[in-house]
Amino acid sequence: MRRTAAILMLSSSVFAASGPETTDISQAGIQTAFRILQKEYIRSGDLTFDELNRAALAGLLQRLDFGAELIPRKLESVPNALKGVRAELLNTQTAYLRPLAMTNQEIAEIEQHLRKFSDAKAAHLILDLRTPAPPGDFDDAADLLSLFAPKGELLFKMKQMGQSTTEAEMNSREPVWTRPMLVLVDDETNNLGETIAAVLRLRKQALLIGSATRGGAVGYEIVPVDAEWSLRFARAEVLLTDDSSVFKKGLKPDFEVNLSITRKHQAFEASLDKDVKSTITDVPRARFNEAALVAEKNPELDAYIRRSAGEALTEDAAKPIDTVLQRAVDLITTRTLLEAAKIDWNRRTKANDDLPVKKAIPVTQ
Repeated sequence: MRRTAAILMLSSSVFAASGPETTDISQAGIQTAFRILQKEYIRSGDLTFDELNRAALAGLLQRLDFGAELIPRKLESVPNALKGVRAELLNTQTAYLRPLAMTNQEIAEIEQHLRKFSDAKAAHLILDLRTPAPPGDFDDAADLLSLFAPKGELLFKMKQMGQSTTEAEMNSREPVWTRPMLVLVDDETNNLGETIAAVLRLRKQALLIGSATRGGAVGYEIVPVDAEWSLRFARAEVLLTDDSSVFKKGLKPDFEVNLSITRKHQAFEASLDKDVKSTITDVPRARFNEAALVAEKNPELDAYIRRSAGEALTEDAAKPIDTVLQRAVDLITTRTLLEAAKIDWNRRTKANDDLPVKKAIPVTQ
């Protein structure tokens, strides 16, 4: 009897909040439903103590989403497959950075790249935080933010479970990059990336481009539950300087640009063999022009003949394009052009002053 009661208490507490179809049912109603299923269900023998407990745990984890999950213990010590920083100048004015695992070693590398970009007189920075990476240490998030925020500034706060006070993360060093930037985010942005993006936007230092994040800006703890599995669960919540939280809410980008996860991964993989710039630019097809005429060649005709013979041409292959990064570069280019265009709207030339002013002629029926 005590065992059955424990099952009903655990299961009812989980499934009362596990779906929209059970939110209006009372606790007594849920327990009654379980008793009926245990006695009258056509295969009530399958509803053992272990089966109900597993169902209760599965329902709870589904309800908590990324707030808690079971992970194989053998994966805890496996290093990340991707590490390092993708960094390059997309053009003379725009620099690009993408950390792959958001580790402390990468932050030191990012600092070196930022100094090189500053020496190269780059005016704009695109920080790409869309790389899928496991949850990280918030000390690393604070270290990365210290490269952009003024010394002595409050970066964010951590609120531990069961505590009313918060732990403040302060910047203890001089920044390396203080100019505005664009930050790329999406659903795969991890907990550190979300925190960094939220802090930079709250400081009015960055605009976010991409798609909405999932809202996982929390600190995780990993506890073994048996010989094979560990439980990773949220234990500390990140609070911004205005005491707002991103957890379960996520970040909505300032400029929404949707790109499927599959296509994004294809663009990332393509950039490993070449460069990031190759995923946002197109190589024009060879055309029949004056130079080809002088050389007595016709590249369009040659391509047509080869294509008619069934030969696959490189230019016909679908090229992975990172449209999110493309729009970010377009935004910077547009801003640069508008800032360079010095238009005096109040300027009036003498010739215009001498022109007679025409009066409106009323239209009669």
